[in-house]
Amino acid sequence: MPVKYIDRTPELQSVVQKLSGLNQISIDLEFDKNYYRYGFNLCLVQIFDGDHCYLIDPLSKNLEIETLFPVLENEEIQKVVFAFGEDLRLLHSLNCFPKNIYDLNIATSLLNYPPASLVNLIDDILSIDTGKSSQLSNWYKRPLTDQQVHYAAQDVLHLFELKSVLIVQAEEMNITGWINEENTVWDQLDYSDEVNNGILKEKDKNDFNEVEWHIYKQLMAYREELAQKLNKPSFQIIKKEYLMEVAKETRTLMGWDQAKGIYRAIKNEDTKTDLIDLVRDARKQADKLGLSEEQPAKKYPSPEELKIYREQQRELKKFKSAFFDPIKQKIEEEYGQETAVYLFSNRIISDLVNGESSELEKYKRDLLVRYTEELNLDKEYLHRIIE
Repeated sequence: MPVKYIDRTPELQSVVQKLSGLNQISIDLEFDKNYYRYGFNLCLVQIFDGDHCYLIDPLSKNLEIETLFPVLENEEIQKVVFAFGEDLRLLHSLNCFPKNIYDLNIATSLLNYPPASLVNLIDDILSIDTGKSSQLSNWYKRPLTDQQVHYAAQDVLHLFELKSVLIVQAEEMNITGWINEENTVWDQLDYSDEVNNGILKEKDKNDFNEVEWHIYKQLMAYREELAQKLNKPSFQIIKKEYLMEVAKETRTLMGWDQAKGIYRAIKNEDTKTDLIDLVRDARKQADKLGLSEEQPAKKYPSPEELKIYREQQRELKKFKSAFFDPIKQKIEEEYGQETAVYLFSNRIISDLVNGESSELEKYKRDLLVRYTEELNLDKEYLHRIIE
């Protein structure tokens, strides 16, 4: 199968012209998310049109990747993909909003396949050994190695064939509509405002008081600024464990010269002084905000809030036992365990019961109505979910 490396805009324009006349393409992205460099960055786009595999290089100074975006946003061209969630987030961050996505991972989940990588699915379903994944490869390196080119191409070369097999199976199981409905959800998503460099974790609050947490947040923000400036992943700049110690005890900085886990380019007196000043200013801010050194940063529910939570959990357990458990059992008997879990996982059930879920897909509503009738379940439960 011919593989064409595209690193100039005129070449990409020719490819775009050809792709614009097709009804489907398969696509995958290679990206780096704070592993080799700072941020969430596109490193390669792979597209297969049925005849040629194009490896499009967005890192090339001679190529404008935006030239490709109209093809991805064209609703007349179906994009066959696999597990496209992170890829879509990245494209949205670049102001590209692909339409008409057909995600084979959704199809395999609804067809009762256990969770598996694309490599394993291609092997199991098509009996094609594509070799080991190269997901952790450094996709910034140029030129790409022969191994990288091979693995990048394999991610898109077999998606059409895999789709054909799954479509037949879906028709046999009479769930083609389910898959299509799930895939239309992609068109409604918008991740453009999503923060991809989440640096603070809720669990990190556990060992901090309010003042220490405020200082720690300022230290982490400073680390983020340094990481962006130096184009290095944040974790390679200063270990967060070290900043945790500094937030608790400023004197930790006295051992700055001997401290481990600090990028050598910033291990100097200027950075040390910046950190000392930052901690001092953060303490003043905390004082003005009325933050306490006695109160923990992590807030626990009040007795009244705990009571409400326990009541919600009891209601959820009752709802699940009386309504969803028999329905999931029926789905498992007819379609399989993996399908039942995909349709109504514990998280989905919890969101539905608590009213935290977006509108339920039509095919799921139809299933709940049908099984409520067949199993003679209490319709009050049904009405709470779909009305």
